[in-house]
Amino acid sequence: MAGETEGRKTRPVCIAVTVAKSDSETVVFILPITTQPPLDSRKFIEVPQIESQRVGLETHVRKWVMLDEINTDILEQSYVWEDRTPIGTFSSVFTSKIQSSLIVLARSGGASVVDRLK
Repeated sequence: MAGETEGRKTRPVCIAVTVAKSDSETVVFILPITTQPPLDSRKFIEVPQIESQRVGLETHVRKWVMLDEINTDILEQSYVWEDRTPIGTFSSVFTSKIQSSLIVLARSGGASVVDRLK
């Protein structure tokens, strides 16, 4: 609905980067994972079937990690997640691909960041 800041449904996310702050807090950079085919104008990486299997997501549906829709939050204070238990982990190769693509996009100014730190 118009004006909402939180999604109505639970959806998987990829924590692409974590940064430990000096005050014992962890800043996380969170990317949504979607089953809706992204528009060509969006920046994304398709999740290979084997990576879906690794993280415990259904493998019969295509998925994409959205690179241009970054959320930031403080892990220890977040009220966004109902369950903080990881469902799985992408391989280091796929994680590196996500991180390097995200860095290139961030440097070019092509990503929208929702700052939940405030």
